[in-house]
Amino acid sequence: MPYVRTASLAALVALLALALLSSLPGDPAAGIAGAQGGGGVTLTLLHNNDGESALLPLSNTIEAGGRTVEVPVAGIAAYGAVVERELAEARADGHAVLAVYAGDAYLSSAAFICGQREGSPFFDAVAQGAIPYDAHVIGNHEFDSTPDVLERFIRSFGGQPFLSANLDFSGEPGFADLVDDDGLIELPIAGGRVVGRSMILDDPVSGARFGLVGATTPGLTTISIPRNVAVTPDLAATATAVQSEIDRLLARGVNKIVFVSHLQSLESDVAIVALLRGVDIAVSGGGHALLQNPAVDASLQVLPGELTPVEGKYPLEATDADGRTIYLVTTAGHYRYVGRLDAVFDASGEVESIVAASSYPRPVVPASEAAALAGFAGAVVPDPTLVATVEEPIAACLAGLASTTVATTEVLLDVSRAGVRGGESNAGNLVADAFLHAYDRAAPGLGLPQRGPDNPVVAIQNSGGIRQNAGDTLPTSGTAPGEIFLVNTLDVLPFPNAVSVVRNVSPAELKAVFEVSGERYPAPSGAFLQIGGIVAVYDPSQPAGERVVSLTLATARRSSQVARSSRAHRLSRS
Repeated sequence: MPYVRTASLAALVALLALALLSSLPGDPAAGIAGAQGGGGVTLTLLHNNDGESALLPLSNTIEAGGRTVEVPVAGIAAYGAVVERELAEARADGHAVLAVYAGDAYLSSAAFICGQREGSPFFDAVAQGAIPYDAHVIGNHEFDSTPDVLERFIRSFGGQPFLSANLDFSGEPGFADLVDDDGLIELPIAGGRVVGRSMILDDPVSGARFGLVGATTPGLTTISIPRNVAVTPDLAATATAVQSEIDRLLARGVNKIVFVSHLQSLESDVAIVALLRGVDIAVSGGGHALLQNPAVDASLQVLPGELTPVEGKYPLEATDADGRTIYLVTTAGHYRYVGRLDAVFDASGEVESIVAASSYPRPVVPASEAAALAGFAGAVVPDPTLVATVEEPIAACLAGLASTTVATTEVLLDVSRAGVRGGESNAGNLVADAFLHAYDRAAPGLGLPQRGPDNPVVAIQNSGGIRQNAGDTLPTSGTAPGEIFLVNTLDVLPFPNAVSVVRNVSPAELKAVFEVSGERYPAPSGAFLQIGGIVAVYDPSQPAGERVVSLTLATARRSSQVARSSRAHRLSRS
């Protein structure tokens, strides 16, 4: 049964009047109205997410010709070339085209820091400003360095829109001249007001009209620093905010709607789609999931040497509140893939079909001898302007940081996402122990008591703060012994967080902290704590909130135990 959209009586009257006017011979609006909604159209949706300042090419290892070969992959210059290739192909076929970015444009890292130095451009903005995005959705990492850096980022563009239906910037004066007056952006943008909740786009070639609605994770206040930017408290409230924008677009006669979000996982997007009415296609950000179209040869859809597991079908099929099928897409991050979905809309604005032969992620592979040796046919020549304005200056900056040795290690340190978020990690141990060392060194000058039995000190580091900007191990060569350089410290611990001392923490308060740490185990979680000065024992068979079996201070193993159980997993050490 086709889905019939409803709107207010006033909106229906307005639409009826528009239909009557557009049918009058000689009326100049007739051609426009007919092009926007009168017939079917094929939309090519180009999308990506979670670039996270990974602007330079990476490398994957393959076996070819009887030897190990490093194949260059990703990089913003090659990414831009793939976007332009796909856009040109879609236009040649007469398609409408939308290009959207689903959040986490930048992330604190050595490359990000290079763009924050005095006199340097904001390289992430230079890079994304060169890509023909129709809209950006705001992610959680955009707030990691407070809204001030996000403001600078947005002002660095030449007018590309930024969307989120569930964020309220009214508490941040710096955004007063950036936020659209009614939250619905229409082109051309007037007065630089590029921040909105939704937008309307008229495709310049096909004349088809589309609506875009954005959303940001409601967990923003616990995982980033939005300061005075208000966010909806949960998924249900987020859905209400999004639905309000959808309804507004429908009332304006927009019958092809794309929802672009940064909700941190595909599961969250499936859940919110189930609460919505009127969305046709959803783009997910934050989950780094690699999807694959089973109707297309796998070799066309994955990078040479790709180790990321495929998590589902491209596109996924979700169900909305009216039982309609909504097509949901995402890509793995770090500019490694350009997602492309070709959707055929009928005259009523319903997705009639997905073009299976052309709907799949495009791997980003710069042309090289190694790519040819790998047999990869889709390699591209990187965009020379992006090479010169982004990749080369960042590489020069990083080369300076990489020339300073800060340590040597006799063992390989595991900084991988799975390693630090899924259990005890030797790199996590090192970080926490370094915090204890920092306390010992700084305490006398700060008037703090010496660490010991009478003044136990515990160090904690949430695993989400240990990053993989330069890979999964230190040394980055993957072998030990080896050197650790200044650039590695910025890559692994990039966030500008100071070591803070919180005094007089009670056993009950400490237990509550560790309950949050263990509530998702064995599933990986950025909240899982890497620790020093204490032993934590969990029982993952118990419900969340009741998993801490014991917490034992390293200075008083017996007296500080708060519980015991025979069914316990020791997940972290002193």
